[in-house]
Amino acid sequence: MGTKNKKQQQQALAKREQQIRNQPTIYTFNFKDVPSEKYASALERLFSNPDFAEAVRNRNELVRAASRIPHNSPQMASLIRAIQEKDKKLAMNMYSLLVQVNVRSDESYDFLNFGQLLRYYVDYSKPGMQDTVDKLAINLDKVTFLTDALESIVVDVKSYMTTIFDGRVEFNQFDGVMQVLKQMQGFFNFARTKDIDSKDNDLYCEYADSINAYVDKRMKTYSAKHRKLHPQLPGFTQDQMVEAIKLFFGEDKKFNESFIARTESGGCYIDGMKLISNLSEEQTAKLDKLVPRPKEGNSMQKYFLYITDAIMLYYAQEKGFLKVK
Repeated sequence: MGTKNKKQQQQALAKREQQIRNQPTIYTFNFKDVPSEKYASALERLFSNPDFAEAVRNRNELVRAASRIPHNSPQMASLIRAIQEKDKKLAMNMYSLLVQVNVRSDESYDFLNFGQLLRYYVDYSKPGMQDTVDKLAINLDKVTFLTDALESIVVDVKSYMTTIFDGRVEFNQFDGVMQVLKQMQGFFNFARTKDIDSKDNDLYCEYADSINAYVDKRMKTYSAKHRKLHPQLPGFTQDQMVEAIKLFFGEDKKFNESFIARTESGGCYIDGMKLISNLSEEQTAKLDKLVPRPKEGNSMQKYFLYITDAIMLYYAQEKGFLKVK
């Protein structure tokens, strides 16, 4: 009996020790030391684990239950607490798994700064090697300056778009660019000083400002010449669009501001649905000649914008706003 109890105690201690080892608390780690593919494959296995999937389903059921009762219901507070508790457990499971992958991985990155790489990992006895290293150094400086400029430009672009569209239009095309820039942060930490009062920083800022000013100047002339080669329609007011419809169809009485629709961000375009339903056969044929009818399943909104483009292009040419070669 005594031997059995001792064995049970040993098993309980071993289980307890294993539970402690599976927790992230006792470890130091750096997630960047291990290739991201290692974490991804581990998470895929976790998401396929029946116990984890069941925990997610239970959590989601609580959320659905909360959505079915009034917000001021007495049960709402307890449901929210239960959901938060389950969220914490799910998050801890994923976090603990990532830490375990990190500390147990037999594959890791060994980070060296660029100076050490160029000093100790290059065979300078090879003919022309120093010249090649010098060219590399210059190009790395280019990467630093251009990436810094790109990050600033993307931030400005997103800010301008938020102002122009009042936050109602999502524009995520540059998110990938910003993510890549973040991945290059380690190199920038080597290439650029963090001491803003240093001579190095003064030198960097002096040349960065000079390069940006030169690029701005050249881009203004390029943009002007490019737009001259490829003229674009300007923006139009509601009154101009009404005038354009009258001019295009040669009729003044039945067209008014009620034929103009608004986008969610406040812009205007010609309401194609109302326009088409008020055209004669001759007017319909004239419009169809310029803008083919959309195929089944295609966006009607795009079709209405194409109609607006066609009519406003005619208007701009007739009024001398736009000259097309």
